[in-house]
Amino acid sequence: MASRKGISPARLKLIYQRQSLPPWDETYIPGILATPQEAPSISRAFILTPSKLRGRETHLLSTAERNAALLGLYHPDVISLQEQRMLSPEPTMHPLWSMLEAERIHLPPLKGAIDVAERLGYLNMLPKVRVPNPMVKHEMLTVVFPWMGDLLWAIRKPDGSIFCANWTIKDKLIDFTRSGPRRDEKLTSTSSANVLARHDIEKSYYQDAGIPTFRISGEDIDHHVVANLRQLFIYHRRILEVSCSQKSEIYEKFISAFEAEIPPGEVIAHFVMRGRYSAEVCKTVLYQAVWERRLRVDLFRPILINRPLKSETKDIVTYYQKWFKEKP
Repeated sequence: MASRKGISPARLKLIYQRQSLPPWDETYIPGILATPQEAPSISRAFILTPSKLRGRETHLLSTAERNAALLGLYHPDVISLQEQRMLSPEPTMHPLWSMLEAERIHLPPLKGAIDVAERLGYLNMLPKVRVPNPMVKHEMLTVVFPWMGDLLWAIRKPDGSIFCANWTIKDKLIDFTRSGPRRDEKLTSTSSANVLARHDIEKSYYQDAGIPTFRISGEDIDHHVVANLRQLFIYHRRILEVSCSQKSEIYEKFISAFEAEIPPGEVIAHFVMRGRYSAEVCKTVLYQAVWERRLRVDLFRPILINRPLKSETKDIVTYYQKWFKEKP
């Protein structure tokens, strides 16, 4: 398969086919796929299949993006995600316009990256590509090539209304002030200014529609939280070949062990030795209960089968709540 990376007329056409008015359901297609043909060559690409997104493939282009995505998918108020979403050069509808559940009446439009860049004095910094003029044979036009955002969340408020929050993700905080993709290149005032301009444009682009943008680095998320969410996610949508009453039996035994400070491994051994359930079935019930917030354990400590689970002292939803707000 031919490469679909970089700036080209073919790539431009493909992005618009996918992203002209992107939906929020399982038919959503990111502007960049986490595949060898499309992902940046230095990136660490990941594809997740969250149950919250009806099991659709979710394409993430860095470890930091993957970790941030897991945090968002865990959040109970998050209802959907658009990753690698195009920042449209031209004016377009509010992102929630394509969500059937959203109230459309008061949704302000996006004015487009060109409008934003012109207002901020950054018009010359937008990437451009030459394409054939469809109206004049043998004539070429210069058009703006769209940037991609990282994670755009749809979040439900307590009153049932829905809003968006935009996350721009980097591995380290310093990466928000230096250009890529070559991490070893020497930072210059010009490259730094270009990166800052890119962030200013993205922030204002979404601000026009009342959408906040949050800068998040991999350093911002606790490494124990990340490790736990990764482990829980592996099990979160596994289908169990046991009845509801059998799942309840296993779950209640884990609850009793949790309250008595008994390691979950002893519960698993109890069922396995009696030939009741396999270890995998037991672990799946346990991890799904934690992921679904029915069993509230401390996610800032490692979840270990051979150690008693610790009660939640600080909820990660509350701890990271500032990134899930309607206003920064």
